[in-house]
Amino acid sequence: MARPMTSTEKQRFQGYFPNLDVGLAVVTGEASPVYNCISWTIGVTNRWLWPGNSLANFDAFYHQFGFVRSGDGTIAAWGLSASSMTHGSVTGPGHGLRWESKCGSDLRIQHGLNELVSSSYGRVLAFCRKSRTLAAGVKAAREEIMKEKTAKSYLSASQKRALREEQQTIPKEVRAAFEKSFADWKSTWFRGGLAISSNPHTRAVGTEYDALIALGPEILPLVVEKLAEPENFLALQLYDALQADDKLLVQFEPDDERVLDGEQGRAKRVVQAWFTKQ
Repeated sequence: MARPMTSTEKQRFQGYFPNLDVGLAVVTGEASPVYNCISWTIGVTNRWLWPGNSLANFDAFYHQFGFVRSGDGTIAAWGLSASSMTHGSVTGPGHGLRWESKCGSDLRIQHGLNELVSSSYGRVLAFCRKSRTLAAGVKAAREEIMKEKTAKSYLSASQKRALREEQQTIPKEVRAAFEKSFADWKSTWFRGGLAISSNPHTRAVGTEYDALIALGPEILPLVVEKLAEPENFLALQLYDALQADDKLLVQFEPDDERVLDGEQGRAKRVVQAWFTKQ
């Protein structure tokens, strides 16, 4: 698909990016909370990928796909600084005549490269290009990623029963407070400026999040149940903050191939790890 922006979209994106020529910007994909900018730079649309917050993290991630840092290239890495990365754009065959960005959970658009310079994304800090020694199998690996279907739940029937039994040990009033606070927090995940943020850690803020943290580690079985639903992968921020047992944390370096599971895949691994804690 390719279409001009609607008047409402123009107003919204002008607020995000004051330098964006919304009259020339082209919408190439509708808003989706399933994938983000980094995913799109490697042609993936079924998971949310985030290498980490540093430019070195981005380098290590893209290296897995045969891209290396260069003075120019088909991938642009954005950041407020080399330790505070924000975004990735892509150009070349299949992406139109200009640059293309999936803006967090919001629209995927074609734009002039520097038109996204802003307090949200900062500026382009580096470019990556395909290496001539591109590792064999990179294309096949990406195709395998795209074949995977999203499950409705990461829990088996027996795991659901076991988790419900655990939850019954949590006081009723705590469970009720959790459900309300979680719903309030989730409603902020893609609101306002967070709609264009690809960094999962940016969701670990606000009074709604603070209310959940205040409930303490006691709510972890409830958090795990939420994480078992693929759409709740951003709740990993809450789980990571509350989980004191390193054995039950799931974190990968950007050069670990498992990072390609995306945040949805990491959530699935967390859920499965939970049932090994006995």
